[in-house]
This record gives sequence, C-alpha cells and structure tokens, in this order.
Amino acid sequence: MTTTFAARTRPFTSPHPVKELQKDAAKRKQDFLKQRTKDIDNLLKNNPGDQDKQYWSMVYDLEHSPPTTGRAQLLEFGIVPVPPHELTLNKELHDELWTVIEALSKGGIYLINTDHLDDTNLYARLYYRILDEPCRMMPPGLECAEYIDCLHPMDLDFPLAKQLAQREPPALNTGEYMRGPICAFTGELVVRDAYIPRPSWS
Repeated sequence: MTTTFAARTRPFTSPHPVKELQKDAAKRKQDFLKQRTKDIDNLLKNNPGDQDKQYWSMVYDLEHSPPTTGRAQLLEFGIVPVPPHELTLNKELHDELWTVIEALSKGGIYLINTDHLDDTNLYARLYYRILDEPCRMMPPGLECAEYIDCLHPMDLDFPLAKQLAQREPPALNTGEYMRGPICAFTGELVVRDAYIPRPSWS
C-alpha cells in the first residue's frame, strides 16, 4: 500500500534544486489564482444580464485559463521525473511511474486506457510526450478534470491495443487505495486502469 500519496516510496535524492523549483511553481499558481479571480469578476461585470458566478467560472476555466503542462504541474508537488534510462530496476520504474500518475491526479489530470502498455512503455510515453502536451491550469477542488487517453490511434495497428479498444471498461478498485502491480510485458493486457486514481466525485 502507498503510505504517502504522490511521493516516491524508495530512497531517492533528486539531483535538481527541487525546493526552489517547487517554490517557483507555487508562486506561479498563486499568481494564476489571483488573476483568475480578477478575470472572472470582469466576465461578471461585462455580462450584467447573467450574474451566475459558477457559470462564468466554468467559462473561464475551460476557455480562458492559461496553458500549462503536466511536467510543470508536477513541480507543484516537488517532482522532477527521472529519465527512463536511469530507471534500471522494475521496482524503481514502477515507483516513479505511480509517483507521476498520483501527482498528475492531484493536479486534476487523469490517465485512461493504459492497459495495453507495460510500465516501461507507459512511462516512456509520459516522459517523452504526454508530460509536455499543453493542458489548462485548473484551480484546486473544482469538479472538473482533464483525462488523457493513452490509447493513441497509431496503437490500433497492434493486437493489444485492439483488445483494449473492444473491451468493457474495467471496474475501478473501490476498496482502500493502493498502487497497481508491476506491469512487465507479457503479450497480454496488463491490470493497471482499475487502480489509477479517479476524481472523488466521478
């Protein structure tokens, strides 16, 4: 069981100035939240016929919120992902993968359709592509989320991806939260999606 959510469970010392990076990320988030409040007030001011603040907040978050990336959001939690080639043991790779998955979920970003990828391939896809794709900044605690579908159209050229596309969504783990098992390549779909965190309101 994971004792600390969105934190590495193995002994680890980052070679990066994590505290400074986290402090900078926190300031950017603070500045964003202040600007968000001002911009939503302006939307209300410019639309006197509709003073539904919840509606205009949603409009702002979905249409006007500044872009960011998953990698930038990880810095809010003091996480700089380790390059894949430095993770030589399955346990290290598994720990780093789930640390990233959990931290993304704390920022409102959730992965779906990952079971056609073993841990090595999913982590590489995250590190080299997904973490640098643009997404919207969202304030904490909102009933909104961003879902990243890891089933890429090009994956459908391969049998495991076809199986994943055709199956029923797996039942989510409804018990006490725990990380999924290590998923090495076996030539079959792995069991990960059922364990990946989801919004508490979903």
